[in-house]
Amino acid sequence: MMLLTHTAAYGQLTMDAAKEAVRPFHISSYSYHEQFIGHKNYGAPIILTADSGAAAFGHGDDGPILMKFSKDAKVQWKCVIPAKGSEMELQSVVQSKFGGFYVFILVYDEAKFKYRGGCERALLINKQGAVIWDKYIASCGVLNSPTISYIRAQEDGSIALRGHVVRQKPVQGQDPSYLFWESSLDNKGVLKQKEGDKIDWSKKEEWQSRLKPD
Repeated sequence: MMLLTHTAAYGQLTMDAAKEAVRPFHISSYSYHEQFIGHKNYGAPIILTADSGAAAFGHGDDGPILMKFSKDAKVQWKCVIPAKGSEMELQSVVQSKFGGFYVFILVYDEAKFKYRGGCERALLINKQGAVIWDKYIASCGVLNSPTISYIRAQEDGSIALRGHVVRQKPVQGQDPSYLFWESSLDNKGVLKQKEGDKIDWSKKEEWQSRLKPD
């Protein structure tokens, strides 16, 4: 009976019911991206889906996983994410207008790229839970390796991304200069980037305002 109190009359799973459905699987959330939970069309650790169900992404009892739930809070499928690197931070899942699920991960691997920011990895997973492609979206290192802080599905089917990136090699012993970064990612895995202005870290609210849900 408790489930029915969290389910809309027309059958849409609510976010409260989605969280209850996910709870037994102990799926952890990427803390920064938790602010996007409940905001329509944004990437988040838990999202409501176009078929009135939900999806959850994170480290769970079965390891790194994307789980899909039906509108009655039943598990429809699980997609276990193959491990890469020495450590992974699972960020968010978002559903595109065409129904596929994009998931984003920060991968750390000291043996391949010695950079504290990690390297962004993206996977496209279809509505049946099969991986269509799995790739790093940029080079892995200090330069040209964006960190994603904002993920949003667009009307044209692409995924809008925002974050920050380093374009110039830093002076030895100094921190690099970061630029605000914007891009779109399509269902072929093609990234279209555009340059942003330099981030003034002292103006935290000003630049972070671009990375918050509407």
